[in-house]
Amino acid sequence: MSVSRRTMLKGAATLGAATTLPAAALAAQSVDLVVIDSRLPESLAGRGTYGRLVIDLADAEATQWQALRMLPAHVRTARGVTNWSDWVMVRGYLEERGLRLKEEAPVRAPLSGTAQLFRWTMG
Repeated sequence: MSVSRRTMLKGAATLGAATTLPAAALAAQSVDLVVIDSRLPESLAGRGTYGRLVIDLADAEATQWQALRMLPAHVRTARGVTNWSDWVMVRGYLEERGLRLKEEAPVRAPLSGTAQLFRWTMG
């Protein structure tokens, strides 16, 4: 089987679209809080200006989740792309603040090698 330049370009375009999918989902609506994990390329793609406040879970672990515990009162909506264990922690903190799960969906993570990430929305 020979690989043509056209096949290579199609593959690159498909991979590019797959990795921006979580970021596009984050950009769909403006929210008060965006939660990302800069250690995961699929999650890092959502770092843009989609929310008023962005929390990076790579930093949150170093500060013992202080940023989530001290969220401003105006945070009424949140969205993120995280792995399962981080999602459970974040969800607990946000539920304590009165936010409820609106949407949760698994996301493939081919770049990071993570078994699965989750895209979620709370409000």
